[in-house]
Amino acid sequence: MANPYRLLSIGMLGTFGVALGAVFLHRPEPRPPAAPGLLPTAHAAPLEHVRHEKLRHGHSLAELLRQLEVDGEQAAAILAQLPDSAGDGEVREGREFDFRVDTRTGGLRRMTLQLDADRVLRVDARGRLRARVDSVSVHTDTAVFAGTVRYSLYEALLNGHGDIPRRERQRVADQIADGIFETRVDFSNDLNPGDSYQILYERTVRPDGTARRSRLLAVRFLLSGHLYDAYLFRHDGQDGWYDGKGQAMKRGFLRAPLEFRRISSGFTLGRFHPILHIMRAHVGIDYAASPGTPVRAVADGVVRRAGWSGGYGNLLEIAHGRGYTTRYGHLRSFAKGIDDGVRVRQGQVIAYVGMTGLATGPHLHYEFRQNGRPINPANVREIQAEPVDGSRFREVVEARVAAMEREAGVKLAERPRRSRDRG
Repeated sequence: MANPYRLLSIGMLGTFGVALGAVFLHRPEPRPPAAPGLLPTAHAAPLEHVRHEKLRHGHSLAELLRQLEVDGEQAAAILAQLPDSAGDGEVREGREFDFRVDTRTGGLRRMTLQLDADRVLRVDARGRLRARVDSVSVHTDTAVFAGTVRYSLYEALLNGHGDIPRRERQRVADQIADGIFETRVDFSNDLNPGDSYQILYERTVRPDGTARRSRLLAVRFLLSGHLYDAYLFRHDGQDGWYDGKGQAMKRGFLRAPLEFRRISSGFTLGRFHPILHIMRAHVGIDYAASPGTPVRAVADGVVRRAGWSGGYGNLLEIAHGRGYTTRYGHLRSFAKGIDDGVRVRQGQVIAYVGMTGLATGPHLHYEFRQNGRPINPANVREIQAEPVDGSRFREVVEARVAAMEREAGVKLAERPRRSRDRG
């Protein structure tokens, strides 16, 4: 028989164990500590005070700094660090600027002034004084404008649809008529009501929306059903205009190297030389002109020689490719930068009329040669500039045509040309 005292002890131990387990299993969560009391709000005085102003008429930077009560030595140090173009000259009336002054001392801490549309002056007077002129950030985009002709080219462009300022459209019209299509289209006679156009225009835009630079990339006209197109393309390091087939839009050679000229002696194989008093060939054209008259390169090319050459006096010879060369003699002087090996552009001023060498008066002696053989310059008519070809050119044309047609929402399709009936 079990000992009752032993059973009682075991029961008491069991009860104690259950109670102890309940204490550990149902232990209450500790209370979070009380939040600390909030400190009173602190109001710190700003380090600087900002003001925005506009320049008054006739103010220079020096006067502006005096107006801001900038210390004389500090103002002089600011002006001394600026480029000459942004120094003590006047800044346009109405230009905005802001300056920040120390709230405790009243001294200048920082200043920003827009000098012009493309430059901003920034002055930092905290610690060692620093001043610099930064360029305004810009981005490049393209725009298309298109329209239909009613009366004239100028009217059509001024009323065309597209994001191009009206003041720019007059310049664009002049460039198209007198530059790009000068030898292809007579816009005073060849336009008809209903003719249409598309123009691709590139611009470099400032943050305020104004254009810093702009240029045309492509122009297409549908005149009486016939397509006339031109595309700006860089070839041999030079930008030029070419039609969709790669032919240069400009003439290969200008008719003459002088804008205003009078022929005083023509091309001949036998002429009595006024100084040597003998009969000899005159394989060029003499243009009478006043001393110092600018002489133009008749085509793109590279200077082969520029210097003294006996009876020619000062002679300039230019190689134009495909065996063509031109010579310019009796020059008073050469234009700045003209020397052997220099590349020149058509129409560029290369020299000035004189009477050096065997010359009885001021005039320009002009020669045209092909593979070294003299050719009468008066017979040079339609020598085309060198065409371009290749996949790169075709890719540029296709991309620009696609951009214009996408933005304009219409394709310029040329009508098939009808052949004349025979019989």
